[in-house]
Amino acid sequence: MGAKNALVDKEKRIRDLRFFLVGMFFIVMWQAYSLTTAPDRITVHIPPDLERGAILNPGEVPKPNIYSFSLYVFQAINTWEEDGYVENPALLDVFRCYLTPEFNEYLTLIHTERSSRGETRNRKRSIREANQKGFDPSKVVPINESKWVVNLDMKVQETIDKTLIKDVSVRYPLIVIKDDSSPDCNPWGIKFAGYDSTPKRIITR
Repeated sequence: MGAKNALVDKEKRIRDLRFFLVGMFFIVMWQAYSLTTAPDRITVHIPPDLERGAILNPGEVPKPNIYSFSLYVFQAINTWEEDGYVENPALLDVFRCYLTPEFNEYLTLIHTERSSRGETRNRKRSIREANQKGFDPSKVVPINESKWVVNLDMKVQETIDKTLIKDVSVRYPLIVIKDDSSPDCNPWGIKFAGYDSTPKRIITR
């Protein structure tokens, strides 16, 4: 009887070891897969000026990159080649991954209000930096590790039938947040979340 019990205990230990080895095999395979795919899940933002070197941490977004993103996307969204009435909604859809849903809805409302007053139909718009000086660290104000206010000073010109009807410089205080929820259509991993305050007209020299 004792020999039989010993044999049963031995078989049980062997069975338990087999289960343990199978479990360890799957854990090792999962870890190997995680290591091989880790680079696909890590975003490193490279600053444009590396003359003095740079210490880069995964997920950290340098100020020049935040400013470049803001300038490029804001210009793209607000440039009307032929007819703002048609182009503005299309642009908001094309760049929807670079805007929070709330900000997209707000900009759509502004466009609807302007259109109801006849301020967008057959209207062309060009928008560029007001002073053409490029990046300045003071233009990107960090709020926390994943939120910034970017002050874009932009010169806005609008025409109808080649007649200039608007020529102003405006400061747009844009809220930019870190958001990598849609990497397929937004590789930057950051997007606009609104205005920090009402955009104001500025005087440039």
